[in-house]
Amino acid sequence: MVGKRLGHNSAFQLLLRQVERDGQLNLHVKANPFPLPMELYVLGPAFGCPSIDAQCSAAIALLRWRYPAGEKEWKLIPTHEQDGQLPLLADGNLRLGGFGNIARHILGAEDHSGQLDAKDHADLTAASSFLEANGQNLLDISLYVSFENYSTTRSAFTRILPQHANFIIPPRRRAGARARTEHLGVSSIDIDNVHDDLSGRTSNVDGVGKEQNFEVEAQKRASLLLPRKDTLKSLLKRPEHAATFKMHALADNFFGPLQDMLGDKPYLIGEQMTSVDCQAYGYLCLMLFPQLPHNWLHLAMKRKYAKLVRYVERIHAALGLHVNVDDVLSLSNCKTDADLEGRRKACDMSLPWCPPTSATFSDIMTMTLGELMQHVPLLKTPPTVLAANRVKAPLWQRYLPAFVAATVGSIGLGLYYAVRTGLIIWPHGEQAHIFGRKRFSDFGHLGSALAGVGLLTRQAQGEAAYQQQQDAGQPVHVDVAVQGDGGA
Repeated sequence: MVGKRLGHNSAFQLLLRQVERDGQLNLHVKANPFPLPMELYVLGPAFGCPSIDAQCSAAIALLRWRYPAGEKEWKLIPTHEQDGQLPLLADGNLRLGGFGNIARHILGAEDHSGQLDAKDHADLTAASSFLEANGQNLLDISLYVSFENYSTTRSAFTRILPQHANFIIPPRRRAGARARTEHLGVSSIDIDNVHDDLSGRTSNVDGVGKEQNFEVEAQKRASLLLPRKDTLKSLLKRPEHAATFKMHALADNFFGPLQDMLGDKPYLIGEQMTSVDCQAYGYLCLMLFPQLPHNWLHLAMKRKYAKLVRYVERIHAALGLHVNVDDVLSLSNCKTDADLEGRRKACDMSLPWCPPTSATFSDIMTMTLGELMQHVPLLKTPPTVLAANRVKAPLWQRYLPAFVAATVGSIGLGLYYAVRTGLIIWPHGEQAHIFGRKRFSDFGHLGSALAGVGLLTRQAQGEAAYQQQQDAGQPVHVDVAVQGDGGA
């Protein structure tokens, strides 16, 4: 911002005199006293957590911890993802996706590194990698792979997503969760993939706990015709119970090292909070607070890892991260900033929530066509695992499907209108159709002449054949009957 406006005549004359006198122009540029606030785009809240996504909750906790008393103005905008870009931070002209990139930008090169020694800094890096590598698998199994839990998760998505995104984002996230956890061998908890055989056990498990064939056992002992009671061994061999053991083992392998790292300290790395605590909160809050039909992860954490439970609840309360979904959705009715601020105070919101973003027609078409193209064999892109370092797609790539659809639709409507109004006449063929072989006489005078030549040719050929027969002197047998006058 320039100290004096160049459009003012007197100021402009003074600048010209300065240039004539000094031979140079000195402009004193002041920094903008009202910088634009940062905008953090996240998936909406659910289950009392700031977001239904772990990285989004971690990013919210990070900004809330870094700017507790309004050091810097920032906005929290619930939206829906298109290409795995959330959380997304907009700081001026800078766009950053993923918790790792946002943390590096917010904390800069410090991250309180001056207060951490080499060992603590190494522990911070190791803990961050451990959370990112193992935390998402547990959330995938708990929220998406289990069918009954997924029904609850999808209901939570329904409240925070626009109508068109409800048919795209939850199935897409569940498909990604299945792909990421396929190697863990817990697919038996997903009844979508279960096909029960006559023995009551799933056929997708290779012979685990299956009974012998009915006919074979019936030949051995007639008592097998009676119902058989389940024994402890048969119960433990069932696929659903085997999957439960695997899930509890995965939970212990995740919660155990974290609780050992926490120890008796208030935070994971010493006495002061760091970015890895925000990251841990993002994963652990979605394991502790949701009330699901199969809440095995919640129970495992509550029963065996009380220190982690108190740790998560302490961060949740200290940063004021409890969110009511209805309060956030009610912000859509606010028309002015004053109404928005009043609504925040009335709902006692500690986070700077803004009204959810409304989807435009272009966004709807782009998202819908992009999802349809994923199901076309020749057009779909190979599946990829979303990483923390995400790059926003170019503008032309995001709007190309909508442009192609609009072009094809316009051409189709134009052709229909032209045919309907008679601008283009559709060929209907001749009104009368004659079926049969064509004759030369049907082609006018020239055809009649050709027909006459053909007739003369056939007559000449017939006469030549008769003459050859006469020349050959073949005898002709004639029977003659003679009758006299006397009747003899």
